[in-house]
Amino acid sequence: MSEPLTPAEAQAEARTATFLFTFALLVVVLAVVGLLLWGLPALGMLALAATVLMFAMLAAYAAGF
Repeated sequence: MSEPLTPAEAQAEARTATFLFTFALLVVVLAVVGLLLWGLPALGMLALAATVLMFAMLAAYAAGF
């Protein structure tokens, strides 16, 4: 069982969640704008960037961050 959050921890988690949702919305908006400007190659560029980001996240997880 997990312990109840203190108000400071709850505020920190809410801040993190807000940042993550904002980041996800920004990625979607950039994907739509890229699609409108460059067509399907923009989705390929987005997929390449996502691959690099995922590799970095996995490397950081493996390193213990």
